[in-house]
Amino acid sequence: MNKNKTKVIFLGNNSEILDCLIKNSNVQSVFCQPLDKNNVSFMEIKEITDKHSIPFHQPEKKELYNYINYMKELNPDLIIVCGYKYIVPSEIFNIPKLKTINIHPSYLPHYRGQHVVNWAIVNGETETGVTIHFIDEGIDTGDIIVQKKIPILFEDSASILHERIYREASDLLKLVLDRISSGSTLQSRKQDNSKASYFKPRSPQDGVIDWNKDGIETYNLIRALVKPWPGAYSYIKDRKVIFWNAQFETDSDSSVPGTIINILSSKLIISVKGGKLSIDNYIALDENGNEVKLELQIGDKFDKRE
Repeated sequence: MNKNKTKVIFLGNNSEILDCLIKNSNVQSVFCQPLDKNNVSFMEIKEITDKHSIPFHQPEKKELYNYINYMKELNPDLIIVCGYKYIVPSEIFNIPKLKTINIHPSYLPHYRGQHVVNWAIVNGETETGVTIHFIDEGIDTGDIIVQKKIPILFEDSASILHERIYREASDLLKLVLDRISSGSTLQSRKQDNSKASYFKPRSPQDGVIDWNKDGIETYNLIRALVKPWPGAYSYIKDRKVIFWNAQFETDSDSSVPGTIINILSSKLIISVKGGKLSIDNYIALDENGNEVKLELQIGDKFDKRE
């Protein structure tokens, strides 16, 4: 570790941001919310911290307070938060000399809250952004240091958009760290709360497809919930079917929405309002959540029942 670099504690599970911090700062310690050891994010973060001999911690929410004295002893210049599940208490975010900053995947004050990458796609947005801001007592309400708008393409899935956002976030973070290293004060500006929007965490139940909605809405829901998220789903022949991708085309077919109108090899063509969906990556589950083979025919229809 380079002692001349900005001393940083990282709270989060984004490997790209951690890589940026390691290259451009002195990472003293990493905190990640408890994750299953099979979780990709956990494995990536753990591998990085092991490789660079960085202390790694996974406290539960209530255990985070036990690390306050530890963080004070590290005497960090800055705490960086990115994708951390828990709200950081003031007893922690006020520890560093330069305070604590958060990397948020939206163009604040729009889309405050959680799972905002997914919500932006569900809502059919064509633009989002990334914001680096100071943390205060509110949720994503702190003063903005730097931000950038990012387009959402019609074919983007949440995973693709997530990668694009955090590539840009890494570049912005390097700019912030360079400013600090040069001795510059981090300038910031207040958020316009009159333009704020807030979104709750998504639940698996939010993924159920309502075939009565416009076909574009169905397409947006599917691409918003691709892996590693739980997936948009529907039911057919008493089986739950999770869709992992979709392509949308306008079409004049008059079939009832949710009806399979063609099967091309392993690809399902499903009628939706205003068009059709082509889906070639899906799984069927039985009542115990086990994957099963499903024999489908043209004319079979999906429904939204629980």
